[in-house]
Amino acid sequence: MFATRVAEHAATIVPTAIAGVSIWSRWPVVFGIPVGTVFLLVGGISVLSLVVDWWMTRFSVDSGGISYDSGLLVRRSASLGWSEVVSVQISRSAVARLLGSSRVVIGIGTESKTSLVIEAVPHAVAVAMEGYFEANRVRPASPGRRTEAPATESGELIYRIRVRDYLLISVTYGQFVLLFPFLMELYENASAVLPLPAGLPTISDLPGPLWVLVVGAVFVLAATAMAFGTLIAWLRYRSFEVRFRAGAFVMSGGLVSAESRQMPRSQVGGVKIQRNPLMRVTGYARLAFVSRQSGERIGANIVFPAARLERVRDSVRSHFPAYAVAVDRITRPSRTLRGGLIGVAATTLAMTWWAADGMSPVPAGALMTAVAITLLAASNYCYATAAFDPESAVLHVRRGFLWVTHYVVPWDSVYFAHSYQLPVAGRLSVGAVCLGVYDSRAVRLWVPVRRPALMGRFIEATTRAPAVQGSEETAGTR
Repeated sequence: MFATRVAEHAATIVPTAIAGVSIWSRWPVVFGIPVGTVFLLVGGISVLSLVVDWWMTRFSVDSGGISYDSGLLVRRSASLGWSEVVSVQISRSAVARLLGSSRVVIGIGTESKTSLVIEAVPHAVAVAMEGYFEANRVRPASPGRRTEAPATESGELIYRIRVRDYLLISVTYGQFVLLFPFLMELYENASAVLPLPAGLPTISDLPGPLWVLVVGAVFVLAATAMAFGTLIAWLRYRSFEVRFRAGAFVMSGGLVSAESRQMPRSQVGGVKIQRNPLMRVTGYARLAFVSRQSGERIGANIVFPAARLERVRDSVRSHFPAYAVAVDRITRPSRTLRGGLIGVAATTLAMTWWAADGMSPVPAGALMTAVAITLLAASNYCYATAAFDPESAVLHVRRGFLWVTHYVVPWDSVYFAHSYQLPVAGRLSVGAVCLGVYDSRAVRLWVPVRRPALMGRFIEATTRAPAVQGSEETAGTR
């Protein structure tokens, strides 16, 4: 358990250790307190807690259910029958595979998001848990109860990742280039305590025209980002595939962390379609299920990490025909919102250009680039709209114009709706509606709305019964 926990939390442990070394090298003593002693004390407590957690954890599994006990001062006990379990997810990191163990996440209930996590489970036991869960799910519980048809051994193959898909996903994971300034500062801190060169060369120190150096640097960073993103996509989704078996979507794959999860179709509370800029240019998209149950990694419920947009839509029509009309609908924000975003962006850039007047070219270019990236991210987030489909009682929310996300969910999946209004001048005001849905966790969808009356209609339409909703008009796009 100790080895697997350390490996899983490496993304937190390594930056913390680096930050501790950096602080200790510059300020060994703060307010009379030795910094090194504090970090060693915190590290020792963390290691001791892992050992105690491993020592005090007991569980048993059989065809009747799961019994689990953990904790020293506060004892947690759980006893579950397989009929209470809604999902079983198995995760195997590289360290866990080396040790022959797995991490099992057992979903209990739906909207409550309760889950039971069991660490360092022998892999044979984890596979047995998955088998017990599937056997209980397809077994008839009582006479007259509808059950899923018996499954074939492997099920129907819905999707299998290909090399082309890794390239399309790489844009999502290649954004690490935005951390380049942080990496340079990290190198400077490390050179203070390690035998490294004292500093890094800047663009102005290199020979040649400045514009050639800038273009070359941008090209190198873009190529590095693409290669890095492709490598991360391959490590995460290697051999990823989805099958439909006995009324459930069975997802598995991954190299660094091998994942396996079953999600019954009854637990799907909508679909999410995402498209990065490269996917938009090539006509591809990424499909994920909006689930009413918790999960991790594959708990994001990805079905098609990258596939033709038309194939994604065909899959939604095939398995969830009620969402077909909403998925095919093209939604655009109002002209007022688009004009406002363009006006704010143009004004901010003009003010930045004026403020940068008198600076040398490199700092001025860096300032303009930082402001442009911030404006692009903010505009992409604020570029949102929503539309109703009264016939099928489905809500369609879109956000973004570069990185685009579409949520298509039934109205009864919206568990709360809030409105916010900001008066501008006289009767003129701006506002937004916040809608809460479940997507392996609680997610809030913000939709800009111009008039207070429209906000009231939007909330009323999403909270009334579907039988009455049919008389409502489309809102959010006017």
